[in-house]
Amino acid sequence: MKKQKTFLKNKQLLGFYLVVGVLFSVISVVAPSISGELVNAVIYRQGDVKVYLFLLVLTYILLLLFSIADQYFFQYFQIKEKNAMRNELFQASLKRGNQEKEQIAAFTSFVNNDVPNIVENYYGGTVDIIKCVCIIICVALELFQIHWLLAVIIFGSSILIIMIPNIMRGYASKNRKNYGEALEKFNAVQQSLLSGAETVKVCLYRSNAKRMIENKNNEIEKEEKRLRNCQVSVYGLAGGMQILKRFLILAVGVYLIYRNIIKVGGLLVAVQLAEVLAAPAETLAYLLNAKNEARPLVEKYEQLAETEEDRGKTDINDIEDICVEHLSYGRNGVKIIKDVSFTFEKGRKYMLTGSSGSGKSTFLRLIGKLQEGTYQGNIRINGILLEEINMDSLYGKMGIVFQEPYLFGFSLKENIIMGRNVKDSDYEAILKKLNLGYLLERFSDVELDTEMVAKLSGGEKQRIALARAMVGKPQVYLLDEITSSLDEQNAREMEEILLAEDAMVLYVCHKIIPELKGQYEMLTF
Repeated sequence: MKKQKTFLKNKQLLGFYLVVGVLFSVISVVAPSISGELVNAVIYRQGDVKVYLFLLVLTYILLLLFSIADQYFFQYFQIKEKNAMRNELFQASLKRGNQEKEQIAAFTSFVNNDVPNIVENYYGGTVDIIKCVCIIICVALELFQIHWLLAVIIFGSSILIIMIPNIMRGYASKNRKNYGEALEKFNAVQQSLLSGAETVKVCLYRSNAKRMIENKNNEIEKEEKRLRNCQVSVYGLAGGMQILKRFLILAVGVYLIYRNIIKVGGLLVAVQLAEVLAAPAETLAYLLNAKNEARPLVEKYEQLAETEEDRGKTDINDIEDICVEHLSYGRNGVKIIKDVSFTFEKGRKYMLTGSSGSGKSTFLRLIGKLQEGTYQGNIRINGILLEEINMDSLYGKMGIVFQEPYLFGFSLKENIIMGRNVKDSDYEAILKKLNLGYLLERFSDVELDTEMVAKLSGGEKQRIALARAMVGKPQVYLLDEITSSLDEQNAREMEEILLAEDAMVLYVCHKIIPELKGQYEMLTF
């Protein structure tokens, strides 16, 4: 079952920003109206000039304060929402497990570039669209009080301006999507080539690499030109309509004054309202266009934030058995595992053997639900299908170690305990048990950087990974070639330690130690 994320995390803050923005929009229309009344009071001696002057000053002060508040809350909302979205994407990505470098590059690009785009143009754009519509309505109502013909001009031109980006919506969304895909391809190729820079150098592949990058760069340029051309078209059409609108307001206003239908203050109000409306109307076209372009990014965010839902699934307390029933698995048309059935029982030790590529490692990854793709057959733990189990509860009972362990840029201790509640004495005892006691003094609480990790031998990395599994006191070990980088003596000692563990052990091994073989039940692939 997939959980669809509702990714707006700061609804109250967005709502508050919307209220402030709407009030700012209303005040921006009230100010010109008061100025018109002030002019009429001066010219035609209608009303108290001092009262209108006071109201005008007060309105401009409120306009300034709400303008500042509007910008402050928008910036605050952006910061909070981007923070929440980045966190949610990271958590969802962690749940999916390891990814290829190209996938990580595309994911990083999306988080850094497209998440701010969504917050600014989709969420912020929605509020700005509402503010613009609010201004248009307030202006139209005020102009109806002056004269209906001016209101019709405003309504007609504004509707035409709004329609322009909607007409271009499909084209704009397609261009934005194509541009994003071109950037992803460029980033993936660039990272791949830079990661293999030495190979590119020694194979004299630099000219080919340069040509590949140029081709991807040219694709970006082509898509960016299409995107910009679309935006320029929208801006040009909207700008032309604005010019026409201003001309009609001024011409009709002068005619109405000539016929003594409105006063000079009314024309002044109309001209000011036209200026007040000019920016929102032009901006509205841009905002609608930008929001349309952001829609594919929103859809992509929903896909990336989608995770498998564990709520309602069964928790595992004690693992009594793992039953594999007619398990088959393949990728890209190649059958890796074919019709395997076996039952692994609590506390017993199993060795998985077979030729390279026979599916042993894949078999372990399927049991640990770490392998991509779907399989045929069933995997049951305590009789419960793997798909129906809360995986966090299962991982708390498993110690999983693969041939190429990963070490983080944390301290040695944090690399091993991984945030779990482990006594210092237990942590140190396990390191000494695995002949790694000397690392306690060498690294202490120093964070491991890339250079430090590179200096560790393959055997040291494997034993650190095994220590990481052992401190959790698992009920089941899934181990893949964990002694492949160890000498015979250390390999024997590690196996003896594992055989003495009060846990089920599934151990993929090529370097079999004859004297210990009899302590395992064998499963050959």
